[in-house]
Amino acid sequence: MGKRNSGEGGFFHDVKRGIWIYQLRYTDAYGNRGRKKFAAKTKREAMQKGKEFIDSLNRTANDDEKLTVGNWIRNWLENYAKPNVRPRTYEKYSGTLKAYILPVFENVLLNELTAADLQKNFNRLLETGRTDGTGLSSSTVRGTRRYLSMCIDDAVKSGLVSSNVVRLTKAPKLSKKEIAVLSKDEIARLINAAKEIDHQFMSVVMPQIISLTVHTGMRQGEVFGLKWEDVDFEKSCLFIRRSLAHVIGKGAVFQAPKTKNSIRRILLMPEDIKNLRVYKKWQENYSEELGDLFAGHNLVFTSPFGEPISPTNFSRRYFKPLLKKCDISSDFTFHGLRHTHATLLLRQGVNPKIVQERLGHSSIKVTMDTYSHVLPDMQRQAVDALQGIFR
Repeated sequence: MGKRNSGEGGFFHDVKRGIWIYQLRYTDAYGNRGRKKFAAKTKREAMQKGKEFIDSLNRTANDDEKLTVGNWIRNWLENYAKPNVRPRTYEKYSGTLKAYILPVFENVLLNELTAADLQKNFNRLLETGRTDGTGLSSSTVRGTRRYLSMCIDDAVKSGLVSSNVVRLTKAPKLSKKEIAVLSKDEIARLINAAKEIDHQFMSVVMPQIISLTVHTGMRQGEVFGLKWEDVDFEKSCLFIRRSLAHVIGKGAVFQAPKTKNSIRRILLMPEDIKNLRVYKKWQENYSEELGDLFAGHNLVFTSPFGEPISPTNFSRRYFKPLLKKCDISSDFTFHGLRHTHATLLLRQGVNPKIVQERLGHSSIKVTMDTYSHVLPDMQRQAVDALQGIFR
């Protein structure tokens, strides 16, 4: 390799082919870095090709003033977000920005985007952002603002705009929706009703899913991604090592748990171990009857043909109808089983740190913020304990 020309690139003489190769590194108008080679019979011709390429990049950079918000958002999603976040997170970024930002700012020039216009749009989303004319939740609007801010931050780093105007807007005050949880009686009703589902396979699988979720506090993706190798029958515990996500265009995708703390061990009750042993034997017999028609994947919970469970199909065909049958609000979600697990433990006086570990929260603060509605009960228990001590 010859000496680099002012740090721009270097030459290589391919004797066998009788050509000169000029190689250079570059950064385009969007901040994307790369390396490119140009071949020619002479060094001058190779360097000229490289110069023309750099000139074309510079012309693109000079066109920054014509870069629209829509073009930048799509570029950011593809080249900045997609390679660096989980597939479901990318879907959330993409879906949110395309639904709530692009319809209004698609053709606005990036360098003409203003905080005032953005604030007006955020306020509108709160009031009439849904397709039915009602307002979006404050958490959805806050998320929209956060994703757009990340997008514009990278535009600033790439030199496309001088500042991030999103930061000049005010995030809506977060109005927490009261967490819906089930009582012990409702849990029992739900499990018993699941056993009566008019589907031979799901009438066995569904009660196990509900019971194990309430008893462990696992996320839905963790439940559906659980494999038999993760269950330690001897030590009465299970390990969360992966999560199952369904990605548009890809189907079922196994991925790492949500956070570092999400990779964890959860102790089980003796009845959980007993139920899982019986259920495992049933699944083995069922799969033998189907033979090659049963995929399995060694998953604890599967569809009737052994494939990963689709959350959408699971909710629409089985979970929601089950709630209706048990006279439980249709607003209750599968995630509510996880909330139920945590709330019941906290109300029983279990140390919040233990609850955090079982749930796999990144910090104790997340646990306490999420279940602040339980704090009054815990305060009452503290006072009762003090009375017992000093009586």
